[in-house]
Amino acid sequence: MLRTVAAVEQRPRLLLACVFVATAFFGFAVQAVGNLYLNWRGDPLVLQYRATLSYTSAIVGDGVLIPLVNVFIASQLLLWRRRPRASEIALSVLGGALITIFVHVYQGLNNLRNWAMPAPFQWTPIGYYHGVFMWTEISIVLFFWGQVGLVARDNPRAILSHRIAFAFLCGALFLRLLFGDYGYVN
Repeated sequence: MLRTVAAVEQRPRLLLACVFVATAFFGFAVQAVGNLYLNWRGDPLVLQYRATLSYTSAIVGDGVLIPLVNVFIASQLLLWRRRPRASEIALSVLGGALITIFVHVYQGLNNLRNWAMPAPFQWTPIGYYHGVFMWTEISIVLFFWGQVGLVARDNPRAILSHRIAFAFLCGALFLRLLFGDYGYVN
């Protein structure tokens, strides 16, 4: 473990590559493989409901944009090397939980069915998996923007960074794709 930490300290690009691969794997590949497997087996879940590989926001967003967001977040946090307080982490995790719950309640109330929730408020195992990933990712994003705010309070010039701009841009593009997949924008 200590050798891994030492290797990452000496080669930050290795860490960023690991962040990208881990996010793409847990955010997209697991669900894509599940989608392909269920298609191969002719499972009614993917034949009757939209699954991962039918969403542009999943393929482009979860597969590329969200991993890039995490790379930009990690690289900026590495640059700042700020030590967060436990309360900053806890608030991010709590905020991520609240947003995730809100989205899932909205999905259920508006009958937005897919392979993760084939009936209102009834989730499949992949639905629970996606919910945990979503909670984790939203918590990371909230933590990052909280750090941006705290750094800006102490040194406004420190937030003038292409990493922050690209994290925002990739996140905005992901949301655009997501809203498009659900018909909220054309």
